[in-house]
Amino acid sequence: MSDYKITYCGNKHIERMHHIGIEYNGNYYSVIFGKYVNGGFFSIPGWNVGGELGTFDDVFWNTESIGRALKSKKAAKQIALAIAEYSKERIQ
Repeated sequence: MSDYKITYCGNKHIERMHHIGIEYNGNYYSVIFGKYVNGGFFSIPGWNVGGELGTFDDVFWNTESIGRALKSKKAAKQIALAIAEYSKERIQ
């Protein structure tokens, strides 16, 4: 018997999902990001991190969020910049 209760199940609120690969400082970051019911999100599975994003072009906020998860502000800024550039060029 489990002690948990699933209180929400809905993929209709997940949208604009993207997957980009970023090389920085000798490391590779496979970044999945998109929108869900609470706003933006990111996941970097190879680094066991994830969290929330602001708008895709909000480099300052996204750098802070990614940096907290990744424990590297420099890498976080490059990832936030890549998300912003990708979304500017490829997302309407």
